[in-house]
Amino acid sequence: MIKPGIPNNENERLRELRRLKILDSEQEKDFDELVELASIICGVPISLVTLIDTDRQWFKSKKGVTVDSTSRDVSFCGHAIYSDDIFIVENTLADERFYDNPLVTEDPNIRFYAGMPIKSTNGYNLGTLCVIDSVPKKLSKTQIQALEILGGQASKLIELRDKKLKLEASNEKLEALNQLNTQITSIISHDLKGPINSMRAYLNSKYVDANSPKDLAQLFPLVKNNLNSLHALVENLLEWSRSNNDVKLTNVNIKDIVSEICTLFEGNALEKEIKLKCEVGVDIEVVADLAMMRFILRNLINNAIKFTEGGEIAVDIEQTEDQKAIVKIIDTGVGIPNALLERIKLKDKKISTKGTRNEKGTGLGLQLVREFLSIHNSELKVESEEGKGSTFSFVLPLASS
Repeated sequence: MIKPGIPNNENERLRELRRLKILDSEQEKDFDELVELASIICGVPISLVTLIDTDRQWFKSKKGVTVDSTSRDVSFCGHAIYSDDIFIVENTLADERFYDNPLVTEDPNIRFYAGMPIKSTNGYNLGTLCVIDSVPKKLSKTQIQALEILGGQASKLIELRDKKLKLEASNEKLEALNQLNTQITSIISHDLKGPINSMRAYLNSKYVDANSPKDLAQLFPLVKNNLNSLHALVENLLEWSRSNNDVKLTNVNIKDIVSEICTLFEGNALEKEIKLKCEVGVDIEVVADLAMMRFILRNLINNAIKFTEGGEIAVDIEQTEDQKAIVKIIDTGVGIPNALLERIKLKDKKISTKGTRNEKGTGLGLQLVREFLSIHNSELKVESEEGKGSTFSFVLPLASS
């Protein structure tokens, strides 16, 4: 037996085969119909679409055999890919290359073989469309021509399959971009309105006299801080939109983030006569994506304000014995009706209800909060009693762990 050699362009040929993502793929009707037609035209019991891998020949489609692959060392197709022309062995027992080949001396007892190379669009012979019989055989000129045509059709099927995969990948990318656009729109709706409304609340507050130099002097640093926070927020949103698929888990000081976010909502809290308690007692570093954590806290604190009137909102952080931090946003607001609470716990999408002053929402806030927490291997927990308030919490690993 003479083993098939290795083509000079073997490395490039194998790279092409990998690029096409066809090895070990599912059965496909178009290829099955091709081998069926080849078998009928040539009058043989066995026909295959084979692809020559590093050390095996794998059958993309098969008729008359049950195995999915055989060793490349004993393959007939390994010889066939050396040429662009059809490769025919009319009687294997009379051919020194194959007479003692295990596929000849044992099952399936090959006596006749004809294989037409399957060529990729880049010119690499990937495998063959082949027909096999257990008796010696001679193909007619018409059968040879038909087999050459069918081999060309196999090449076109692989090309079409490749284009289909690329189109599907492109559609998935477009869908991802559409989702990103929706997320960014939601983030802008939630996050930019907060500090803007906060500054409006400062300026329109009944506690501020526009004609009082003292009141204006107190007001100026608050507005300045809000503008600075708003600028930082825009920068964060732009950074997040550019690297949405690039999660950056780092050590972040959760106390600093809470203080920063609470500053954004001081005006909103003042307008609704809410006491905003964000004095976290200890510095705790957690492992988190900074931009996502800012978004999570902005939304949860903003929602607490939305459903609280003349009460109190507190941000509390507890350190557990298993090296984790529990972050809680606790309000004394209107609470959540049981039916709605069940929907929230079941993670219904786009739940939107009006606040105490008919504040509207997009319904995407909690959905995105849950999504971002899942990236941190965490989840949002909700406890609420109607008329008494709500607690939203999540858990993060401490940096030291």
